Amino acid sequence: MAHLEYEDKFIGFIDILGFKDMIEQSEKGEGLSVNEIQEILSELEHRANIDFIRKSGPKICPTSPRLNQGLDFEVTQISDCAIVSSEISPAGLINLINHCWGAVITLLTKGILMRGYITRGNIVHHGNLVIGTGYQEAYSKEGVVTAFKIEADEKGTPFVEVDPSVLKYVNDQEDTCVKEMFGRMVESDGTVAALYPFKRLSHSFMIGGLGMPQFDPQKEKRNNDRVRQNLKTMIARLIDAVPEENTRGRRKTRHYISALEQQLKTCDKTDEMIDKLAGPVGPQ
Repeated sequence: MAHLEYEDKFIGFIDILGFKDMIEQSEKGEGLSVNEIQEILSELEHRANIDFIRKSGPKICPTSPRLNQGLDFEVTQISDCAIVSSEISPAGLINLINHCWGAVITLLTKGILMRGYITRGNIVHHGNLVIGTGYQEAYSKEGVVTAFKIEADEKGTPFVEVDPSVLKYVNDQEDTCVKEMFGRMVESDGTVAALYPFKRLSHSFMIGGLGMPQFDPQKEKRNNDRVRQNLKTMIARLIDAVPEENTRGRRKTRHYISALEQQLKTCDKTDEMIDKLAGPVGPQ
């Protein structure tokens, strides 16, 4: 057997919320099928992402500093949770963040919430062998996440929180790609930071310039409306995923529903901007 040692690594622990209810409904034939549940669980591991990194190196910020080609990237998926770890390097961190963020937003489109914690610490992570105080910290703090809490004493909000040690590491880096991509996937509520999937859920466009296609307001409004309809679908799926009698689950979904409703308002503002750009130029 190979000699094993504890390593200082970035560590993420992510977990599906409401999994027990999902299984109970499935067994009654009233919810998702076993095959559908398996497809959901496969998003936690995202085997294609692992294989790409191990074969070709970083998927996000490929030119950022790293220690090893494969970033010492490990993912272990067990039932409704996954443990992800990577080497301590700018590329290692941003690819771990991207892996967890990808699972969060993919499951969000299916009406499923996730929670977790990303930190730095000691771990032995090889296949199903996962031990170390770093892993224990990520596991124990997953259940008491407070990011974007609505009530003062609320714990266990449906977000993947990022430890201050990880935030400090990013702040200390000079790598612009890592900083930019981290900013796209992580948001602070003023006190703590967490993965935030809602930034990507909007329509953006550019006004035509040299070598660019002419601005087509009707096309942009159609694209914006597609985003709007997708947002409405996500909200409906979140509502349908939790029975009315499950008040605890309903409290958790309101975090995401509120954020998605804000994105709907952004769609309305985008329409207004398109109308203004398409209108006559000059004094009215």
